[in-house]
Amino acid sequence: MSPIRDQLFVEERRRVILQELSKWGRVSVKDLSDMLNVSAVTIRQDLRSLEEDDLLERTHGGAVLPASKPSGPELSFDVRQRNKRPEKEAIARAAASLVLPGYSIALDASTTAYAIVPYIKSLDRLIVVTNSLMIAQSLLDSPQIQVYMPGGRIRRDSIALVGAPSTVPDINLNIGFFGTRGISLTMGITDTDPDEVEMKRTMLLRCMRRVIVSDHDKWDKVAPYTVAEISQVQTIITTGDAHNRSIKQLRELGIEVITAPVSKM
Repeated sequence: MSPIRDQLFVEERRRVILQELSKWGRVSVKDLSDMLNVSAVTIRQDLRSLEEDDLLERTHGGAVLPASKPSGPELSFDVRQRNKRPEKEAIARAAASLVLPGYSIALDASTTAYAIVPYIKSLDRLIVVTNSLMIAQSLLDSPQIQVYMPGGRIRRDSIALVGAPSTVPDINLNIGFFGTRGISLTMGITDTDPDEVEMKRTMLLRCMRRVIVSDHDKWDKVAPYTVAEISQVQTIITTGDAHNRSIKQLRELGIEVITAPVSKM
């Protein structure tokens, strides 16, 4: 089996593990070994790797969903917003440079997309489609920007509207910016919440240029649900080592990869 096929199988297997965990709340090494027809040693290696990515917690004989974060949407969002702040700001500046006056754009509910807002809120005649209540609120004092939101219920962890992707405004968007939990050559752009993924996917498909905004820690990671295949993305803005093998492979496929320089704090 080729190295690429080996890697594909590993990522497929780990995505199945995460999907089972999301469905049932816990998984056992024995059940996963039987389901995936691999050894218990292999499953334990998978669980260890996924735990290192904070996607599960290992237990005796299996794994469970990660322990809940501190309650309260403001705290949860604030904690994520402050995490890797210099990287988010670097990515946001690079992303904002792609937005021109008169554009129609999409911004998802990620904290990286939220970081873009200060750099675009003075632009004239923008149309912004977002499911983020935080982004919509931040644009209230920019009367020259029209803000459109879908319907749905509030997901408190991200302070976002989810659950009704059919209500995303039917607007042709010049460009869209989307955060992610994982970027994989084989499994695409992935995330952890199925409702949020449906909303991201619907907004992404409205965009002529689709931009993924994510720091380098998300590379070669796979979350349970796929937002988009790699072939559906035109640009990725990231930080870190521009000579990363995956980055070079993406560029060979014709995908633009922008590595934003991070300011020293």
